[in-house]
Amino acid sequence: MPNDNARAQLRFDNAAVAGIVTTVGDKLVRFEDEGPKLGLEPNEVTRLQRAIGLGTRYLAGNGETTVDLCEASARRLLAGLNIPATAVSGLILVTQTPDYRSPASAIELQHRLGLPVTSMAFDVSLGCSGFVYGLALAHSFVQSGLERVLLAVGDVASRFVDPSDHTVAPIMGDAGAVALIERRPSESMFELYSDGSGQRALYIPNSGLRIDSADEGRQSVMTMDGAAVFNFTLQRVPNLVNSILDSSGTAADDVDYFVMHQPNKYILKNIQKRLKIPEEKFPMATQGVYGNQNSASIPGTVSGFLSNAYSHSRLTSVLAGFGIGLSWAACVVETDRIYAPPAFVGVDRA
Repeated sequence: MPNDNARAQLRFDNAAVAGIVTTVGDKLVRFEDEGPKLGLEPNEVTRLQRAIGLGTRYLAGNGETTVDLCEASARRLLAGLNIPATAVSGLILVTQTPDYRSPASAIELQHRLGLPVTSMAFDVSLGCSGFVYGLALAHSFVQSGLERVLLAVGDVASRFVDPSDHTVAPIMGDAGAVALIERRPSESMFELYSDGSGQRALYIPNSGLRIDSADEGRQSVMTMDGAAVFNFTLQRVPNLVNSILDSSGTAADDVDYFVMHQPNKYILKNIQKRLKIPEEKFPMATQGVYGNQNSASIPGTVSGFLSNAYSHSRLTSVLAGFGIGLSWAACVVETDRIYAPPAFVGVDRA
Protein backbone atom coordinates (compact mmCIF):
# COMPACT_ATOMS: atom_id res chain seq x y z
CA MET A 1 0.00 0.00 0.00
CA PRO A 2 1.24 3.54 -0.72
CA ASN A 3 1.72 6.05 2.05
CA ASP A 4 -1.28 8.17 3.00
CA ASN A 5 0.03 11.22 1.13
CA ALA A 6 -0.11 9.28 -2.17
CA ARG A 7 -3.45 7.59 -1.55
CA ALA A 8 -6.54 8.53 -3.62
CA GLN A 9 -8.74 9.01 -0.60
CA LEU A 10 -11.78 11.32 -0.74
CA ARG A 11 -14.19 12.45 1.96
CA PHE A 12 -17.51 14.26 1.39
CA ASP A 13 -20.13 15.77 3.68
CA ASN A 14 -22.56 17.49 1.32
CA ALA A 15 -23.51 15.00 -1.39
CA ALA A 16 -25.90 12.05 -1.18
CA VAL A 17 -27.47 9.32 -3.31
CA ALA A 18 -31.17 10.10 -3.82
CA GLY A 19 -32.14 7.10 -5.92
CA ILE A 20 -31.00 4.09 -7.94
CA VAL A 21 -32.74 2.37 -10.86
CA THR A 22 -31.48 -0.62 -12.87
CA THR A 23 -32.78 -1.91 -16.20
CA VAL A 24 -31.67 -5.32 -17.49
CA GLY A 25 -32.05 -6.77 -20.96
CA ASP A 26 -35.31 -8.58 -21.69
CA LYS A 27 -33.81 -11.77 -23.14
CA LEU A 28 -33.69 -14.46 -20.43
CA VAL A 29 -31.02 -17.13 -20.95
CA ARG A 30 -30.73 -20.26 -18.77
CA PHE A 31 -27.31 -21.86 -18.33
CA GLU A 32 -28.79 -25.35 -18.40
CA ASP A 33 -30.12 -24.59 -21.89
CA GLU A 34 -26.97 -23.01 -23.31
CA GLY A 35 -24.53 -25.51 -21.77
CA PRO A 36 -24.85 -28.04 -24.65
CA LYS A 37 -24.36 -25.23 -27.19
CA LEU A 38 -21.07 -24.45 -25.44
CA GLY A 39 -19.93 -28.04 -25.74
CA LEU A 40 -20.47 -28.84 -22.07
CA GLU A 41 -21.59 -32.24 -20.85
CA PRO A 42 -24.54 -32.38 -18.39
CA ASN A 43 -22.21 -33.19 -15.49
CA GLU A 44 -20.05 -30.15 -16.36
CA VAL A 45 -23.14 -27.92 -16.42
CA THR A 46 -24.17 -29.20 -12.98
CA ARG A 47 -20.67 -28.73 -11.60
CA LEU A 48 -20.45 -25.12 -12.81
CA GLN A 49 -23.91 -24.35 -11.49
CA ARG A 50 -22.86 -25.53 -8.05
CA ALA A 51 -19.31 -24.18 -8.05
CA ILE A 52 -19.79 -20.61 -9.26
CA GLY A 53 -23.55 -20.16 -9.17
CA LEU A 54 -24.33 -20.04 -12.88
CA GLY A 55 -28.08 -19.94 -13.34
CA THR A 56 -29.77 -17.36 -15.54
CA ARG A 57 -28.79 -14.08 -17.13
CA TYR A 58 -30.54 -11.26 -18.94
CA LEU A 59 -29.29 -9.99 -22.31
CA ALA A 60 -30.22 -6.92 -24.32
CA GLY A 61 -32.41 -7.37 -27.38
CA ASN A 62 -31.04 -7.09 -30.90
CA GLY A 63 -29.75 -3.60 -31.55
CA GLU A 64 -30.19 -2.38 -27.97
CA THR A 65 -27.21 -0.58 -26.51
CA THR A 66 -25.87 0.62 -23.19
CA VAL A 67 -27.36 4.04 -23.88
CA ASP A 68 -30.80 2.49 -24.43
CA LEU A 69 -30.68 0.64 -21.10
CA CYS A 70 -29.36 3.68 -19.23
CA GLU A 71 -31.93 5.97 -20.83
CA ALA A 72 -34.72 3.69 -19.59
CA SER A 73 -33.26 3.70 -16.07
CA ALA A 74 -32.75 7.47 -16.04
CA ARG A 75 -36.30 8.20 -17.17
CA ARG A 76 -37.70 5.85 -14.54
CA LEU A 77 -35.47 7.40 -11.88
CA LEU A 78 -36.35 11.02 -12.65
CA ALA A 79 -40.06 10.18 -12.83
CA GLY A 80 -39.88 8.31 -9.52
CA LEU A 81 -38.17 11.24 -7.82
CA ASN A 82 -40.41 13.78 -9.59
CA ILE A 83 -37.37 15.71 -10.79
CA PRO A 84 -37.40 17.34 -14.24
CA ALA A 85 -34.44 16.70 -16.53
CA THR A 86 -33.86 20.46 -16.66
CA ALA A 87 -32.96 20.38 -12.95
CA VAL A 88 -29.94 18.11 -13.54
CA SER A 89 -26.53 19.77 -13.86
CA GLY A 90 -24.44 16.91 -15.16
CA LEU A 91 -24.28 13.36 -16.42
CA ILE A 92 -21.43 10.84 -16.14
CA LEU A 93 -21.59 7.60 -18.13
CA VAL A 94 -19.29 4.75 -17.09
CA THR A 95 -19.14 2.06 -19.77
CA GLN A 96 -16.83 -0.12 -21.85
CA THR A 97 -19.46 -0.52 -24.57
CA PRO A 98 -20.33 2.98 -25.79
CA ASP A 99 -22.58 3.48 -28.80
CA TYR A 100 -19.64 4.93 -30.73
CA ARG A 101 -15.92 5.20 -30.15
CA SER A 102 -16.46 8.93 -30.60
CA PRO A 103 -18.24 11.13 -29.59
CA ALA A 104 -18.91 10.36 -25.94
CA SER A 105 -22.14 8.42 -25.44
CA ALA A 106 -22.91 10.52 -22.35
CA ILE A 107 -23.62 13.47 -24.64
CA GLU A 108 -26.07 11.40 -26.67
CA LEU A 109 -27.76 10.30 -23.44
CA GLN A 110 -27.85 13.89 -22.21
CA HIS A 111 -29.67 14.92 -25.40
CA ARG A 112 -32.14 12.03 -25.26
CA LEU A 113 -33.09 12.80 -21.67
CA GLY A 114 -33.56 16.51 -22.33
CA LEU A 115 -30.88 17.73 -19.95
CA PRO A 116 -30.04 21.38 -20.59
CA VAL A 117 -27.10 22.27 -22.83
CA THR A 118 -25.64 24.07 -19.82
CA SER A 119 -25.07 20.70 -18.14
CA MET A 120 -21.84 18.70 -18.44
CA ALA A 121 -21.70 15.20 -19.91
CA PHE A 122 -18.76 12.85 -20.39
CA ASP A 123 -17.79 9.16 -20.55
CA VAL A 124 -15.53 7.17 -18.24
CA SER A 125 -14.02 3.93 -19.56
CA LEU A 126 -14.04 1.59 -16.58
CA GLY A 127 -15.60 -1.77 -15.82
CA CYS A 128 -16.20 -3.56 -12.54
CA SER A 129 -14.85 -0.77 -10.33
CA GLY A 130 -16.70 1.84 -12.38
CA PHE A 131 -19.71 2.47 -10.16
CA VAL A 132 -17.58 3.42 -7.16
CA TYR A 133 -15.22 5.51 -9.31
CA GLY A 134 -18.20 7.22 -10.94
CA LEU A 135 -19.86 7.78 -7.59
CA ALA A 136 -16.70 9.50 -6.34
CA LEU A 137 -16.70 11.77 -9.39
CA ALA A 138 -20.38 12.62 -8.97
CA HIS A 139 -19.90 13.35 -5.27
CA SER A 140 -16.94 15.60 -6.14
CA PHE A 141 -18.96 17.69 -8.58
CA VAL A 142 -21.92 18.01 -6.22
CA GLN A 143 -19.71 18.83 -3.24
CA SER A 144 -18.07 21.52 -5.40
CA GLY A 145 -21.38 23.23 -6.17
CA LEU A 146 -23.51 21.36 -8.70
CA GLU A 147 -27.04 20.65 -7.47
CA ARG A 148 -27.70 17.26 -9.08
CA VAL A 149 -25.65 14.80 -11.14
CA LEU A 150 -26.81 11.63 -12.85
CA LEU A 151 -24.39 8.72 -12.75
CA ALA A 152 -25.14 6.15 -15.46
CA VAL A 153 -23.25 2.84 -15.49
CA GLY A 154 -23.62 -0.21 -17.63
CA ASP A 155 -22.47 -2.49 -20.40
CA VAL A 156 -23.91 -4.71 -23.06
CA ALA A 157 -21.18 -7.16 -22.09
CA SER A 158 -22.62 -10.03 -24.11
CA ARG A 159 -21.34 -8.22 -27.22
CA PHE A 160 -17.64 -8.21 -26.24
CA VAL A 161 -17.30 -11.92 -25.51
CA ASP A 162 -16.90 -14.92 -27.78
CA PRO A 163 -20.31 -16.65 -27.57
CA SER A 164 -18.59 -20.04 -27.87
CA ASP A 165 -16.20 -19.42 -24.95
CA HIS A 166 -17.71 -21.38 -22.05
CA THR A 167 -15.33 -19.74 -19.55
CA VAL A 168 -16.60 -16.18 -20.16
CA ALA A 169 -19.78 -16.09 -22.27
CA PRO A 170 -22.23 -17.68 -19.77
CA ILE A 171 -21.10 -15.29 -17.05
CA MET A 172 -22.02 -11.99 -18.70
CA GLY A 173 -25.31 -10.10 -18.43
CA ASP A 174 -26.46 -6.78 -19.90
CA ALA A 175 -27.68 -3.92 -17.72
CA GLY A 176 -27.79 -0.15 -17.39
CA ALA A 177 -28.20 1.53 -14.00
CA VAL A 178 -28.54 5.18 -13.05
CA ALA A 179 -28.12 6.91 -9.69
CA LEU A 180 -28.93 10.50 -8.82
CA ILE A 181 -26.52 12.31 -6.51
CA GLU A 182 -27.80 15.56 -5.04
CA ARG A 183 -26.53 18.32 -2.80
CA ARG A 184 -27.47 17.75 0.87
CA PRO A 185 -25.65 16.85 4.10
CA SER A 186 -24.38 13.27 4.14
CA GLU A 187 -21.11 11.64 5.18
CA SER A 188 -19.18 9.45 2.74
CA MET A 189 -15.63 8.32 2.11
CA PHE A 190 -13.91 6.77 -0.90
CA GLU A 191 -10.65 4.98 -1.67
CA LEU A 192 -9.60 4.38 -5.30
CA TYR A 193 -6.75 2.20 -6.58
CA SER A 194 -5.33 0.98 -9.89
CA ASP A 195 -2.51 -1.24 -11.16
CA GLY A 196 -1.88 -1.31 -14.91
CA SER A 197 0.77 -4.00 -14.58
CA GLY A 198 -2.07 -6.50 -14.46
CA GLN A 199 -4.03 -5.21 -17.45
CA ARG A 200 -3.69 -8.44 -19.44
CA ALA A 201 -5.41 -10.48 -16.76
CA LEU A 202 -8.68 -9.18 -18.20
CA TYR A 203 -8.67 -7.28 -21.48
CA ILE A 204 -9.94 -7.07 -25.05
CA PRO A 205 -7.05 -7.39 -27.54
CA ASN A 206 -7.17 -5.51 -30.84
CA SER A 207 -9.90 -3.24 -29.55
CA GLY A 208 -8.09 0.06 -29.93
CA LEU A 209 -5.18 1.54 -31.86
CA ARG A 210 -2.44 -0.65 -30.36
CA ILE A 211 -1.80 -4.00 -32.00
CA ASP A 212 0.85 -5.94 -30.10
CA SER A 213 2.65 -8.79 -31.83
CA ALA A 214 1.27 -11.23 -29.28
CA ASP A 215 -2.27 -10.20 -30.24
CA GLU A 216 -1.97 -10.49 -34.01
CA GLY A 217 -4.80 -12.57 -35.39
CA ARG A 218 -6.68 -12.72 -32.10
CA GLN A 219 -10.36 -11.91 -31.91
CA SER A 220 -11.39 -8.60 -30.41
CA VAL A 221 -13.26 -10.25 -27.53
CA MET A 222 -12.79 -10.41 -23.78
CA THR A 223 -9.77 -12.47 -22.74
CA MET A 224 -9.53 -13.57 -19.12
CA ASP A 225 -6.80 -15.20 -17.07
CA GLY A 226 -9.10 -16.69 -14.45
CA ALA A 227 -6.35 -17.60 -12.00
CA ALA A 228 -4.81 -14.12 -12.14
CA VAL A 229 -8.19 -12.45 -11.63
CA PHE A 230 -9.02 -14.73 -8.70
CA ASN A 231 -5.63 -14.09 -7.05
CA PHE A 232 -5.95 -10.33 -7.59
CA THR A 233 -9.39 -10.34 -6.00
CA LEU A 234 -8.38 -12.24 -2.88
CA GLN A 235 -5.18 -10.20 -2.54
CA ARG A 236 -6.81 -6.79 -2.90
CA VAL A 237 -10.47 -6.84 -1.91
CA PRO A 238 -10.36 -7.93 1.76
CA ASN A 239 -7.61 -5.36 2.39
CA LEU A 240 -9.66 -2.76 0.50
CA VAL A 241 -12.72 -3.31 2.68
CA ASN A 242 -10.71 -3.27 5.90
CA SER A 243 -8.93 -0.10 4.76
CA ILE A 244 -12.11 1.85 3.99
CA LEU A 245 -13.62 0.80 7.33
CA ASP A 246 -10.48 1.92 9.17
CA SER A 247 -10.08 5.18 7.25
CA SER A 248 -13.71 6.16 7.72
CA GLY A 249 -13.79 5.13 11.38
CA THR A 250 -16.64 2.72 10.71
CA ALA A 251 -17.03 -0.54 12.61
CA ALA A 252 -17.99 -3.55 10.51
CA ASP A 253 -20.88 -4.25 12.91
CA ASP A 254 -22.31 -0.79 12.12
CA VAL A 255 -22.50 -1.50 8.38
CA ASP A 256 -25.92 -2.66 7.20
CA TYR A 257 -24.78 -4.05 3.84
CA PHE A 258 -21.51 -4.83 2.08
CA VAL A 259 -22.46 -4.59 -1.60
CA MET A 260 -19.65 -5.93 -3.78
CA HIS A 261 -19.20 -6.18 -7.51
CA GLN A 262 -20.73 -9.54 -8.43
CA PRO A 263 -18.29 -11.63 -10.55
CA ASN A 264 -19.59 -14.99 -9.30
CA LYS A 265 -20.72 -16.61 -6.07
CA TYR A 266 -17.49 -18.59 -5.59
CA ILE A 267 -15.30 -15.48 -5.50
CA LEU A 268 -17.73 -13.60 -3.28
CA LYS A 269 -17.96 -16.51 -0.85
CA ASN A 270 -14.19 -16.50 -0.46
CA ILE A 271 -14.18 -12.74 0.22
CA GLN A 272 -17.04 -13.05 2.70
CA LYS A 273 -15.26 -15.80 4.63
CA ARG A 274 -12.00 -13.88 4.81
CA LEU A 275 -13.76 -10.77 6.10
CA LYS A 276 -15.97 -12.79 8.49
CA ILE A 277 -19.06 -10.82 7.46
CA PRO A 278 -22.48 -12.41 8.10
CA GLU A 279 -24.11 -13.69 4.93
CA GLU A 280 -27.25 -11.61 5.53
CA LYS A 281 -25.12 -8.47 5.15
CA PHE A 282 -23.24 -9.71 2.09
CA PRO A 283 -25.48 -10.31 -0.96
CA MET A 284 -23.93 -12.56 -3.60
CA ALA A 285 -26.71 -13.93 -5.82
CA THR A 286 -26.70 -11.30 -8.58
CA GLN A 287 -24.50 -13.09 -11.11
CA GLY A 288 -26.57 -16.28 -10.83
CA VAL A 289 -29.82 -14.45 -11.62
CA TYR A 290 -28.92 -11.50 -13.87
CA GLY A 291 -25.37 -12.33 -14.99
CA ASN A 292 -22.20 -10.35 -14.34
CA GLN A 293 -23.42 -6.79 -14.90
CA ASN A 294 -19.92 -5.29 -14.89
CA SER A 295 -20.07 -1.60 -13.87
CA ALA A 296 -23.81 -1.96 -13.10
CA SER A 297 -23.48 -4.91 -10.73
CA ILE A 298 -23.43 -2.88 -7.49
CA PRO A 299 -26.58 -0.85 -8.25
CA GLY A 300 -27.94 -3.98 -9.92
CA THR A 301 -27.60 -5.83 -6.61
CA VAL A 302 -29.39 -3.03 -4.76
CA SER A 303 -32.22 -3.08 -7.31
CA GLY A 304 -32.37 -6.83 -7.62
CA PHE A 305 -32.18 -7.93 -3.99
CA LEU A 306 -32.17 -4.97 -1.57
CA SER A 307 -34.88 -2.72 -2.98
CA ASN A 308 -37.11 -2.84 0.07
CA ALA A 309 -34.30 -2.17 2.53
CA TYR A 310 -32.88 0.82 0.65
CA SER A 311 -36.36 2.24 0.01
CA HIS A 312 -37.56 2.12 3.61
CA SER A 313 -34.50 2.39 5.86
CA ARG A 314 -31.60 4.64 6.74
CA LEU A 315 -28.52 2.57 5.91
CA THR A 316 -24.75 2.60 6.12
CA SER A 317 -23.22 0.67 3.23
CA VAL A 318 -19.79 -0.39 2.06
CA LEU A 319 -19.70 -0.54 -1.74
CA ALA A 320 -16.70 -2.15 -3.42
CA GLY A 321 -15.87 -2.70 -7.09
CA PHE A 322 -12.87 -4.55 -8.51
CA GLY A 323 -11.69 -5.97 -11.81
CA ILE A 324 -10.57 -4.93 -15.27
CA GLY A 325 -7.73 -2.42 -15.31
CA LEU A 326 -6.74 -3.73 -12.91
CA SER A 327 -8.63 -1.36 -10.64
CA TRP A 328 -10.42 -1.52 -7.32
CA ALA A 329 -12.32 0.99 -5.21
CA ALA A 330 -14.56 1.17 -2.17
CA CYS A 331 -16.67 3.66 -0.28
CA VAL A 332 -18.72 4.01 2.86
CA VAL A 333 -21.96 5.86 2.14
CA GLU A 334 -25.10 6.78 4.04
CA THR A 335 -28.51 6.53 2.39
CA ASP A 336 -31.89 7.45 3.82
CA ARG A 337 -35.00 5.90 2.25
CA ILE A 338 -33.91 6.49 -1.32
CA TYR A 339 -35.95 5.77 -4.44
CA ALA A 340 -34.87 2.20 -5.18
CA PRO A 341 -37.52 0.17 -7.02
CA PRO A 342 -36.93 -3.46 -8.01
CA ALA A 343 -34.93 -4.04 -11.19
CA PHE A 344 -36.83 -3.42 -14.43
CA VAL A 345 -36.68 -5.99 -17.22
CA GLY A 346 -36.48 -4.47 -20.68
CA VAL A 347 -36.67 -1.02 -22.20
CA ASP A 348 -40.16 0.51 -22.20
CA ARG A 349 -40.83 1.39 -25.83
CA ALA A 350 -44.24 2.94 -25.21
